[in-house]
Amino acid sequence: MPKVWNIGNTTVRNPKRIENALKVFVEEGFSGNAKGEENEKRLHSKLKDREVLEFDGEPSDINGRKWRAAFYQLGFISFEKYSIGENRLTTTELFQQINNPTITNAYQLTPAGTKLITARTVPEIEDIYSRQFACYELPNSLESGYPQGKMKPFILFLQVLKSLQDAGEQGLNKFETGLFIQKFRDHTATLSAEIVAEILDYRENLNRCANTAEIKAFKQQCLENLRNFADIDPSSVVRDYSDTTFRYFSLSGLFSRIGETIVIRTNKRDFVTHLLKTEPLFDFNTQPVEYFKNFYNNSYKIPTDNLEVALDEIKLLKDGIRDRQNPLLQRANELSLDSNIDEIQQIRYELIEYNNWEREEDYANEQQSNAAIEETIKYLKVLNNEHVENSPDIDDKPAFFEWAVWRSFLAIDEITCPIHKTRRFPLDQDFMPRNTAPGGGSDLIFEFETYVLVVEVTLTTSHRQVAVETEPVRRHTVQYKEMYPDKEVYCLFIAPSVDNNIAETFRIGVWYKLDVEEFINIVPMNLSDFIETIEALLHKKFKNVDYLNLLDKCLASRNVRAPQWKQSISQEVGKWKRKIVA
Repeated sequence: MPKVWNIGNTTVRNPKRIENALKVFVEEGFSGNAKGEENEKRLHSKLKDREVLEFDGEPSDINGRKWRAAFYQLGFISFEKYSIGENRLTTTELFQQINNPTITNAYQLTPAGTKLITARTVPEIEDIYSRQFACYELPNSLESGYPQGKMKPFILFLQVLKSLQDAGEQGLNKFETGLFIQKFRDHTATLSAEIVAEILDYRENLNRCANTAEIKAFKQQCLENLRNFADIDPSSVVRDYSDTTFRYFSLSGLFSRIGETIVIRTNKRDFVTHLLKTEPLFDFNTQPVEYFKNFYNNSYKIPTDNLEVALDEIKLLKDGIRDRQNPLLQRANELSLDSNIDEIQQIRYELIEYNNWEREEDYANEQQSNAAIEETIKYLKVLNNEHVENSPDIDDKPAFFEWAVWRSFLAIDEITCPIHKTRRFPLDQDFMPRNTAPGGGSDLIFEFETYVLVVEVTLTTSHRQVAVETEPVRRHTVQYKEMYPDKEVYCLFIAPSVDNNIAETFRIGVWYKLDVEEFINIVPMNLSDFIETIEALLHKKFKNVDYLNLLDKCLASRNVRAPQWKQSISQEVGKWKRKIVA
């Protein structure tokens, strides 16, 4: 009998990949056809083939089941059977009761899942997760066996955080979350206040510790108390369970990280206040059909479903926009309580997105500081498997690779296009990467006054690098040449280690459209060499034309064999850097 709860599962440690993984699940024919070891193993394999996951070794049915479990626990696909009181309902029987008769098979895409994979903006995705998490309660037909009582984990998490912040206290760290929040306890009207008191008492006792040894002993005693409560390895609760709580709940867009702690975002405090006025509401035991109707349709009510609340948020968003000539403001000004709710929500999403774009311009300017450059270099070195003291946390290497390279070029500045158009990967509201760039284009594209730089990055190596990157990198470069006929287009390809075969393809620099030959400029660069170029910024804030000069010098020496060209590129980087910092 579980005495602690866990959202999702610790195998699906990076829930930001759930949207793309669910798309693969549907597009590869698993919806309604995901049972059995063969299908489960094939799902894991397809997630790798479609670059949602990167892993060594063979695909496994166990990991396929873990991803499938994450989908159904969050309501994005159906389940096999439903125990509701004394009743045992099949998938068909339940979905007929909740007016979704087309869903007849286990593990079939639900309307909530459809909404997730068709959402066009990050604000829409955050609303989808907010509804699912606000609806989610334990126990339920999908997760049973808990002690007597009921709990809404997301609501409890918000209640405790809000109470701490209202009292001027810091947010929660993972250790505290594991000790106090992850316990399954009956979610009474007083539970959140009881937990806050426990946390404050813990912090007071921790502050009384005179030295490191006392702190260690005190924390160990807390872990033993948790072991006695839950009969489980407490380190997995304070390390793994609390980590997934932070990661999954952050998909709602309601939280920010400040150092080791998580807090409610300042601009989401009103939303949380409105939400907690009526929560926790428990539906599963009293009206299970209504519970599943909301869960599977992503229709659980959140504050911005109220017209007045939505319009109040829109007013705040309007006031925060710097470009007062933006036509979006005119559309927003025409809204009223008589407006269609769908139109209101769409404009709200667009305002959030535009507000984030303006903030992104400020973020780009901040990347030119030495502190930001040093932080970016730390990320790049960790991704290059170099030892770095106080190394940053990286939960998704491919996404962070694109993000760190993007930050590198923001530090060079003099970009002439809007900053949000320089990347194709999505960001969260703290400008951290949510995912990698989708297919169909380059990872990054920077337009400067005299040229355009297309950037492609990969962590793949050897034969896989050749198989995955050779064709799309050249094709994308040609596409951008056509988009920018009045500017020279260059492509920089960055990998921890550039394979000789891919270097040879880029060295030749040819792409055929039927019988028409297109010459393209692609420079393959090892990540260690790229890091050297960015380190030069700590000595001198060079300009994008200086980087263009480096690219030209690298291309000038490509009339040699691929291994020699790669060596020449490294040599050119060294000479260029010495000249820059001199």
